[in-house]
Amino acid sequence: MASVIPPPPPSEDQTTFSGDDDSRPHSPYSNGRMHSGDVFDEDEPTEVEDSQYSSYYGYSTLAPGDMRCFCRPTSASGARDIGIRLGQWFVINKDQLFSGLNVAIISIPETISFAILAGVKPVIALQSTWILALTTSLLGGRPGTISGATGAIAVVISTLVKEEGIGYLFYAIMLAGFIQLLFGILRLGKVIRIFPYSVITGFANSTGVAIAISLVNFFKEQDVLNGAEEIETIMTDRVPTRSLLQPASPLSFGVSMTPITNNMPWLAPDVLICMGSEAALALLVCLMLPKLTRMIPSSLVGLVMATIGEYAVVRPLGYRTSIVQDFPSVHGFLPAPVFFDDRYQMPPASLETLRRVYATAIGVAAIALMESFMTLSIVDRMTHSDGNYNREALAQGLGQLVSGALGGMGGSAKIGQTIINVRNGGVTRLAGVFSSLCLVLIIFGAPEIVEYIPIGGLIGVMLYVCLNTINWNSVVCILSTLFPQCLRNKFNFHSKIARSDVFIMLMMMAVTLYVDLAVAVAGGVAVALIAYTWESGLHLRVEREVTEEEDMVTYNISGPLFFGSVKILEEMIPNEMLQNEPTNVMIVLEETEVFDWSGMVCLKELHERLIMLGKAVKFSYITHTSKRIMEKSSRMWEDVHFMDAEDIDLDEEMVIVEDEEM
Repeated sequence: MASVIPPPPPSEDQTTFSGDDDSRPHSPYSNGRMHSGDVFDEDEPTEVEDSQYSSYYGYSTLAPGDMRCFCRPTSASGARDIGIRLGQWFVINKDQLFSGLNVAIISIPETISFAILAGVKPVIALQSTWILALTTSLLGGRPGTISGATGAIAVVISTLVKEEGIGYLFYAIMLAGFIQLLFGILRLGKVIRIFPYSVITGFANSTGVAIAISLVNFFKEQDVLNGAEEIETIMTDRVPTRSLLQPASPLSFGVSMTPITNNMPWLAPDVLICMGSEAALALLVCLMLPKLTRMIPSSLVGLVMATIGEYAVVRPLGYRTSIVQDFPSVHGFLPAPVFFDDRYQMPPASLETLRRVYATAIGVAAIALMESFMTLSIVDRMTHSDGNYNREALAQGLGQLVSGALGGMGGSAKIGQTIINVRNGGVTRLAGVFSSLCLVLIIFGAPEIVEYIPIGGLIGVMLYVCLNTINWNSVVCILSTLFPQCLRNKFNFHSKIARSDVFIMLMMMAVTLYVDLAVAVAGGVAVALIAYTWESGLHLRVEREVTEEEDMVTYNISGPLFFGSVKILEEMIPNEMLQNEPTNVMIVLEETEVFDWSGMVCLKELHERLIMLGKAVKFSYITHTSKRIMEKSSRMWEDVHFMDAEDIDLDEEMVIVEDEEM
């Protein structure tokens, strides 16, 4: 039996479809909700709540978009009416609220790690995380994205903090914010078009592997710091003694492999077993609970179960594992403009200050934009909707600017937390906003809320993040490409892709682990562009036709003519061939496009070679786009004879006596 779902009230993020438009999205994560006339089978299991509201909207999972209250703009009739509306609002947005709380909790230890890596106090990194999360959630171009302090940014700023001091860091972050704002104002977000899917997938896989490797740190003996005195020692020496979750993202040369290659001793066997058991319990809950219900984020339940295991089983047996309380305090102070904050010694705003910070600012802006755009691209594919990259650049720039002005270390979109948020149903702006508000509450009001969570539980949740970050379909594609055909048939691997795409993904993973994320992405894009240029140049074709009287030869050139194909054209039409051609030569460009100066020079040199051999040369059937680019350099073509289409009829004048692919 099918039930017709009435249309929901419109919202600014929803796309309106009408009629029998087959292009409308049907996924609960698509850009829009089920529409009038859409049906669902009541006999199939659905997530529709047994309430009037849920049956009205069809899905309990919200579509990507802004914060929603779903209350009609009418005055409340009393306390009962207000309570009913608040209850309905909570039912609608429970996924957003629980997901935001979960992301806030798992962000704290990771953010502390990045603070120590950068050589700043944890509160500075936490300050950046909630400011960026709030700003980008409210104003960004991708609802559901979580932003905050990241490891890649921590590495970029660490040298400046060590050599110049914390005051110069704030100037660098504010300047990076201005650069990102300029990037958005100039509408340069379209640069994401040059990021192929292999680079985006390689970025996700590399990040997932780096997070997994970083978790090895927890199973080794390391100094655990606590208290202001130890943090001040780190700030003075600029040496990160303990880096929680280091490196949760690619950081610097070889540092992603440090948890494996360092010589730190392993924990005692009994502690390893206890931590491993808590991590396994949290991971198992994260994997299995979504199969039963999605009403509560599985990662949040996993943390709760691991905490119960620590205090109900592990400690009564006489053992103990590390908890968040064992690491630097997360208690913060109310933010104030750094220029009026007595805690910081700000250098004067001068050209000398600009000279010291501009390189770091450019690096922060570039990496922040790169990480954010890659994260947005992944979420776009997860939700089957499109983000606004220019708007995201503006929001990230504003958040960066505010972060630096209020004493933060900057940051960008965080792929791990973003994927967890989206997987848990946090696809609206409310999830990110609530996450930042929870973080503020924890930092300024009740840090004790998270101090008793065992590290083993966080390991399990982060492993869940890794599993969701890695694109497992790409692993099948890589194996299908590397295996010979006999093995592909044996294991039913029929997902072969271009070898260049496989090389890009594997190269990015290696460079990410041993060098740097930014270098990996830039290298992946460069390899992809080179591979595309090479392949495009091979698509150039030349067909030779001669008249019956053999007094005219026609060369029909097809394919792209640019710097990557000019040598191929020269090899296809060598001088030895041209010497024996008839006196009249026509070059037909009907099926070719001239893209750059190299292509124009190639045609000009072909014309000059023919003239030197005493041939009469004419060009015809030039496409509109090629004509436009050639007209801009009209002096180059002063001695060249171009014929219009109406001046010649090849079908009447030409007879094919030789059709040859050269």
